[in-house]
Order: sequence, then C-alpha cells, then structure tokens
Amino acid sequence: MSARTHAGLSGRRFVEDDLLDAARAVFHAEGYAAAQVADIARRAGTTKPTLYARLGNKEQIYLHVVRREAEVFRGWVAEAYERGTRLPLAELSRAGMEPLFRFAAERAEGFNLLFRGERTGDMPAALRREVVDDVTEQLTGLIRRRQETFGPDLGSTADTLAAACVGVALQVCEHTLDHGGDLNAAQHLAARFVENAFHNLDLTSLNR
Repeated sequence: MSARTHAGLSGRRFVEDDLLDAARAVFHAEGYAAAQVADIARRAGTTKPTLYARLGNKEQIYLHVVRREAEVFRGWVAEAYERGTRLPLAELSRAGMEPLFRFAAERAEGFNLLFRGERTGDMPAALRREVVDDVTEQLTGLIRRRQETFGPDLGSTADTLAAACVGVALQVCEHTLDHGGDLNAAQHLAARFVENAFHNLDLTSLNR
C-alpha cells in the first residue's frame, strides 16, 4: 500500500471517529428519542448530508456508536485476560475487574450507552447481551487456563463463576455511578469479592 493510500485511509478513519464521538456525546446527553441528526452534525462541525452519507440515518448512527464502544471494550477485556492466566489469585481478580471499571471511568458515555442506554429496536439490546456473554466466555477461558496451571479443576463450575464475576462487576459499577462513588474503590471491593469466591470454590473442590 502506498503512503498516499495509507494516509487517505487513516484520514478517513480519523474523521469517522470524530463523527462517532460527536454522536456518542449527543445520544448520551439527549437520549436516543430526543437526539437529532442536526445536533450531531452541529457538534461534529459537519453537515447532515455528510452524516447520512458516511453513517446513515439516526438509528444506523446510534448502532455505529454502540458497536464501536463494544469493540473497544472487548479489546480491553481480551488484553487484560491474555496476561491474567499466570497471575496470583489476588492479581487475577483485579485483572478481571479492571476492563469494566476502566471503561466506565475513561469512556463514561460509551459505558452508559452500551450497558445502560435506551434501546432502539432489538439490535442494541442483543448487542449488549452479546458483549456480556462474550466477556463471560473469555473469563471462563481464563479461569480454566489458570486451573490447568494452578488447579484445582472446577469443571462446569467455571462458567457459572465467570457469569457471577461479570454480574458482580456490572452491578457494583452501576451502583457506584448512580451514587457518585469512587470507581477505584469500587473496583477494589469487587476484586476482593471475586477473590474470596475463588478461594472458597478452590477449598470446596479440595475438600470433596
């Protein structure tokens, strides 16, 4: 690929991210129903025809925004879980909690749209469920890989434990945001809760 072509692709991607950032801000501030394409265009410093040409109508723009946030979050999860296999239990628990709390802190608008935002038809709800299921599956894989290294084998309990961990993280994170709490402190608390769950299940397996 020539330098000119590469630069052109990079430039187009940069512009699209700007458009999606503007749309994310408007959807977050106004809600899906009240948001207008004209508001998004104004915030992005562009025109409605440009938005329609690049991203489609309002529903399509919303889906582009939510899908991008899901892609970013999944990437963070994959990166954290990749390095978590050989960590001690306490550090593994922290690594498991880190992506969600980081996402809520650094991409608050994206977190709210992806996990707490208004739904437009079935697609956003399905995407949220898909993201949660994907994270649960990745965490299940991490737990099982760690068991292969450190034991004991929890068998089918691994996926249930993973689902519980994801549920705890989401609940604690949302509660903290709703009450204006400290996300760092909440992440630490959630990690300790998960660590204790791991310890208890390990002991239960050993005492069978």
